[in-house]
Amino acid sequence: MGPEMIKPEDLPISSCQRCGACCRKGGPALHLEDRELVDQGKIPLASLYTLRKGELARDNIKGGLIRLSAEIVKIRSLPDAAICMYFNETDQSCDIYLHRPVECRILECWNTNPIEGMYARTRLSRYVLLEKVGWLAELVQAHEEKCALDRAEKLVQARIADDPAAADALNEIINYDFHLRQVAAEKGGLSPDIMDFLFGRPLAEVISRQFGVKVQRR
Repeated sequence: MGPEMIKPEDLPISSCQRCGACCRKGGPALHLEDRELVDQGKIPLASLYTLRKGELARDNIKGGLIRLSAEIVKIRSLPDAAICMYFNETDQSCDIYLHRPVECRILECWNTNPIEGMYARTRLSRYVLLEKVGWLAELVQAHEEKCALDRAEKLVQARIADDPAAADALNEIINYDFHLRQVAAEKGGLSPDIMDFLFGRPLAEVISRQFGVKVQRR
């Protein structure tokens, strides 16, 4: 009997098959190695959003949700879909392939060691990207101090314990977050598209999703 025929699909993967599986898990996080891409506008701020410290996020290496100990700046996903905004479904390609972030460049689905080794290291932050725009960095810091998620969680817990002052304080920071975005756009001349990068996702949405508090705007 001759040797068994090995089918091409049975061979181990050793190169990108352009299946798009990694791109369908959402946009990558940015690292210090990606700063130049942002500074040069290869990856515009409007395509980024920030997951803030204390926010729940999916760990793409270990799986499951984790509570972030530090913020993460990521490329946006498509609306209502966990697909990187730069993934082109038509031909399974990347619209910014020549300027893709370091996570995308080192990712090998057949060998996860490289991405595991740098996944949580040298992550880029808003403050690094805003070093040359001092007033914006100060605005971000003011928002972070006022609307920190650990503070919001304590207020939620106190509200559940029927503390009326906590309910008022929670309303105050939700309104602060909402109006700061409006003022930054209308008075500061900033694009509404960069608000989720500057201040993270709207606080009302995060509180509702993470702490189970229904927020209604009147």
